[in-house]
Amino acid sequence: MTYEVSGVPHEDVYRILPLIDKHLNNVIPYTGGRYEKQDIIEGIENKLFDLWIPINTDTSNIDGVVVTQFTVYPRKKVFTILLCCGDHLNKWYSSMFEMLSSFAQLNRCDLAEVVGRKGWVRKLKDDGFKQSVWIVEREF
Repeated sequence: MTYEVSGVPHEDVYRILPLIDKHLNNVIPYTGGRYEKQDIIEGIENKLFDLWIPINTDTSNIDGVVVTQFTVYPRKKVFTILLCCGDHLNKWYSSMFEMLSSFAQLNRCDLAEVVGRKGWVRKLKDDGFKQSVWIVEREF
């Protein structure tokens, strides 16, 4: 099983939506209510977010989604991975990570961050990520 990873042009988000809908539906519950699917779609369309997909070259299926954004702080530009999910993640993760790293560096980001569940800490550690903070939250 081999994969090609690709960025999706912002204007194509509605065209590709039927092919990624299940992946968005699977990941949205893990956002803690921060996003609904329509927020992500509109964010991509309005160029606030970028959409990346792994394409299984054997089946031509899109086996996942990655959604990113640039977060600009007063002293750092950060490449933020907001959402990542899909089928056969271990098969396309490395290719995707390489592409995203290159994209972040081309856009002069100072660092990359991932917003995700604790399991990502173990996965990303091998790629040079370190856990620097905990985010603790309480709903009112």
